[in-house]
Amino acid sequence: MIGESVVVGYAQALFEVASEKGIADEVEKDLEGIKELLRTNKKFRNILYHPSIAKTDKKDIINKTIGPQCSNKWVRNFLFILIEKRRERMLDSLPDVFKEVAGRIKGVTHVKVQTAFPLTDSKIIKLKGNLEKLMKKKVELETEINKDIIGGMVIRIGNKIIDGSVTNHLKNLKKNLSKTALA
Repeated sequence: MIGESVVVGYAQALFEVASEKGIADEVEKDLEGIKELLRTNKKFRNILYHPSIAKTDKKDIINKTIGPQCSNKWVRNFLFILIEKRRERMLDSLPDVFKEVAGRIKGVTHVKVQTAFPLTDSKIIKLKGNLEKLMKKKVELETEINKDIIGGMVIRIGNKIIDGSVTNHLKNLKKNLSKTALA
């Protein structure tokens, strides 16, 4: 596991270059595409992360595989740097950290909300408004469905997690009941 501060350093460096070139939004989009590719294409992921595969082979695979996901030469060169430094696994968290760094500089906070069922547009607007009022910042809200949480929601703001899921409440209830049973 690569330390969070290392990932933040790489994300900041990439953001600075992207900002200077006026392509920060494009870079963010390309990183999201790569993140999705890694999530959906296990073969690509396994090859890219395998320590025994030569760096040149990994670069060839990147050139052949990420064409539609990565239109920007700066992102491609950045990926090559990660491969040279054996930091490919950073790609798991780099898109989110890049988005966080960009948001911090733009005065926007990225918030990821997991729910068991899709939120209606009106609930998303209300939640976003409440979060912006609470945080006193503009919020970029990303929603995700996770059936495992049963109900309620899990809110991720940077590295902070607010877990209001039914699963978490049941886990806490079980823990508290087992403590009282032992007493």
